[in-house]
Amino acid sequence: MQEMQPATFVGTWKLNLAKSKTEGWTPRSQTQVYEDWGGGLGHALFEGTDALGNPMLVMYVARYDGKAYPFLIRGATVACTMSLTPMEPVDGRTVAFRVLADGRPSLTGTTQIAADGKSLAIIYKTNNMGEPSSAVLVYDKQ
Repeated sequence: MQEMQPATFVGTWKLNLAKSKTEGWTPRSQTQVYEDWGGGLGHALFEGTDALGNPMLVMYVARYDGKAYPFLIRGATVACTMSLTPMEPVDGRTVAFRVLADGRPSLTGTTQIAADGKSLAIIYKTNNMGEPSSAVLVYDKQ
């Protein structure tokens, strides 16, 4: 399998609600910042406003290797981990994610960079309760 690099996602991405297909739990606003920390480590910081209008902050440092890494959510009452796995066939632009909350499935889906590199889509298979989801959040590169 081709190795996926954090550099694929590097940059600042702002949620575009007009282009997104949201559900009640999706954020009202969000900016995602991805950095390549070297050695195959990617750092992500998500800040914005949640569905209830509260400030939100999410952060992780992970490799795209399918292993579980800490997934930090401000105000969470559960311990979360996240794994990132490149999709087959590997195109260098799509990664599957899986979040576990206290060891139980929570969010799952894919993150994909558009071929032109100007937008990023997060396509959810399950929501934060582990229930089926069809939300698609679209982010524009800043």
